[in-house]
Amino acid sequence: MSKLPYHHDWKPEFETSLGIQVKWFGSWGEDPEWVVEPSRLGSDLICFFYLKEGAVTAEINGVELPMKPGEMVVWRGGDIFSANNQQPGQPQSHLSACLSLSRDDAANVLLQHGYQRHYKLKHSQAYEQSFETVLEALKGDSRWRNLHVTTAILGWLANLQEDLCPDPGAAAGNPKTIHHVHTAQEWIRQRLGEEVSVADWAGSCGLNVDYFSRLFKSHTGMGPKTWLIEARLQRAARMLAYPDRTVENIAERCGYQCPFHFSRTFKRRFGLPPAAYRRVRQVSGFVDP
Repeated sequence: MSKLPYHHDWKPEFETSLGIQVKWFGSWGEDPEWVVEPSRLGSDLICFFYLKEGAVTAEINGVELPMKPGEMVVWRGGDIFSANNQQPGQPQSHLSACLSLSRDDAANVLLQHGYQRHYKLKHSQAYEQSFETVLEALKGDSRWRNLHVTTAILGWLANLQEDLCPDPGAAAGNPKTIHHVHTAQEWIRQRLGEEVSVADWAGSCGLNVDYFSRLFKSHTGMGPKTWLIEARLQRAARMLAYPDRTVENIAERCGYQCPFHFSRTFKRRFGLPPAAYRRVRQVSGFVDP
């Protein structure tokens, strides 16, 4: 009689240590006046924002991305993002998922992938169907709901990865580098009115200029200088809501020693010079910078 192997001697065909945490998975847009107010995505999250119907302009770290049906933008941890309906009163439909996929000690392995910011999906109809499969699973109430939801989400994510084809490991998205970028952003926000060099900025994180610049752009989609200009102009736009502040004072507080240069840069960004922008802007819900 031949000796039989013990089952624990069998080599595993598959095993995983993945963990899923979903912050949001759903659709919206029925309200024709909808808007996604500027927000900052949590450092351990990634968001896939897909336009099913209508016309939208998404914004990531000050960069506007016009979207058409079948297109998707990807928001990464730490991004400042917003979205606006470009056809007020017209039907809109959006599908979005905000989640993290952990493995071992990595908070979100998806952040290590080199996603582009803006995609035209190759198989939009299939994507919408897989998204609906997840929504149906989330509505379930059987004793096996967790398995059904997990299966649906992993199927949706696998199909999405096949469509987007991100470069694994190409992004500097591990928790340590994310911390560096967040530290740099907070450091510079306290100094928007000062003359600060990129070398000083990199030094605040203990990094050399070249690595800091590559890391910052990889994470935010913008180089340090471009991001700094956008941060200053966004601050100026908020400050213009207060009529007791002169344009000259605002320019100085936002790092512009020459009001003329400030006005020209502001107009190039917002389409109006500061004084005209102040007159037409409706004051509501401002946060003092």
